[in-house]
Amino acid sequence: MARSLKQDTMKFTSFGFSEIGKSRAHNEDRYFRDEKAGLFLIADGMGGHVSGETASQFAIDSIRDFVIRSRAQAVEWPSPPRKDLTPEQNRLLAAVTLANRRIIGLSSRRFVTRRMGTTLLGAAVEGNHLALVHVGDSRAYRIRAGQILQVTQDHSFVGEQLKSGLLSREEARAHPQRNLLTSALGLGENPRIDLYRSGAAPGDLYLLCTDGLHAALSDEELLAITLSVPDRALYKIGLSLVLKANLAGGRDDTTVILIAFSE
Repeated sequence: MARSLKQDTMKFTSFGFSEIGKSRAHNEDRYFRDEKAGLFLIADGMGGHVSGETASQFAIDSIRDFVIRSRAQAVEWPSPPRKDLTPEQNRLLAAVTLANRRIIGLSSRRFVTRRMGTTLLGAAVEGNHLALVHVGDSRAYRIRAGQILQVTQDHSFVGEQLKSGLLSREEARAHPQRNLLTSALGLGENPRIDLYRSGAAPGDLYLLCTDGLHAALSDEELLAITLSVPDRALYKIGLSLVLKANLAGGRDDTTVILIAFSE
């Protein structure tokens, strides 16, 4: 059930849901949603169902643990906080850096037969902003005043081609190499980790999702489905998004988190 939380005059509610893909025997997506902590995480594992499930769950657990513990007590950070980042951005960066090291360490153990990795998308409420951390091709969208904005940029071959203007959004969605990632946790010592700080105003809706959703539905379809729910009930929006993705093919695991801000 969604709950409300007041933090620096901003209130928000949330909803999360994950559905196994039609072509999968196991769901390799994992998510975490804690309104009291103002922390939301999504991970999409890679490496086969055992390795993928392990990597995504390990990332979620590691990041959640560091963020919550570091707010309550002194803990060892992997590097000094950066002056150009907010406290929550620094906290998320440190948590993801540690998670990457731990997944690499887990992959090197003798009982692990396949290299494992995972995407990671994290959001922490910071006053009237969201601090975001991003690795891979899970996405954060902001829906405001009837318009949708993709906040994060995909770490993928197609994402780089799109950024460079070599592909249109329509070409990118149908490209045969659209699943080729250029960054993920567990696949190298120095993954690309992007940090964002996005404003939150009353009426804003943030959508966090794995590629199972945005690969099946265009941005325009995501917006239309969201706006089609008259009472703006988050569980209706979330379940409608996943249902439409399934009807559009639904081969991959699909995970969504919705965060709605109000006065």
